[in-house]
Amino acid sequence: RVCGKTDCSSYDIEQAVRFAAGLANDSGTVPARRADVINVSLGGTTPSPTEQSVYSQALAAGVIIVAAAGNEGLNEPNYPAALNGVIAVGAVDFNKARAPYSNFGSWVTLVAPGGNLAQDANGDGQKDVVLSTVTKDTGGTLTYDYELWQGTSMATPHMAGVLALMKAVAPSLTPTTAMNLLTSGALTDDLGAAGKDDQFGYGLINASKAVAAVGGGSGTFRTLNSSLLNFGVNVGAMVPVP
Repeated sequence: RVCGKTDCSSYDIEQAVRFAAGLANDSGTVPARRADVINVSLGGTTPSPTEQSVYSQALAAGVIIVAAAGNEGLNEPNYPAALNGVIAVGAVDFNKARAPYSNFGSWVTLVAPGGNLAQDANGDGQKDVVLSTVTKDTGGTLTYDYELWQGTSMATPHMAGVLALMKAVAPSLTPTTAMNLLTSGALTDDLGAAGKDDQFGYGLINASKAVAAVGGGSGTFRTLNSSLLNFGVNVGAMVPVP
């Protein structure tokens, strides 16, 4: 855990990145096995003076890093997403349009599903949002649940998960190779203007294409029937979180 109940500093996050990457950090410890992929579902408009150096060191150690583009709906860089070497993830809605809250610009690398509380585009009677695991400690005891969210912080784990699938079939995949595949269009479905654009970057991540691009065969995925899923809680009673 990096952040407390209310907040954490850029320094705290940088120390966590160093730890996850197996680099020297203030704790004096490193994990038995460093992370392959780091997901950073947070950020701000002003980078810290040491931020690029820390993330560059993690990338050099072989860690692929993805970060949320931010939820202000502005053409304004968000950090660490806009740092060199980091994969910046924007959000799209059910119709594959840029979600209205998603930041955009030349620094955005690609997009992934992020949800949209204002829509029910598929007509299923539910808001088009992302079901996410949560841990609550407001009552003094940790409780585990699911909640409905929207945001680029929801889009980013989709990309991190796809990268994990890629690493599963290609363990030697490096940050440089992953970025080269991405910029070549091998991992995404192009959206908007042909090629890279400010709204969608290189396009919408496609898990099947991504796994196939690193030698994972056809990369065929099955669609699950949501009525057969059992989350162990009453999902229908949850309130979407803006």
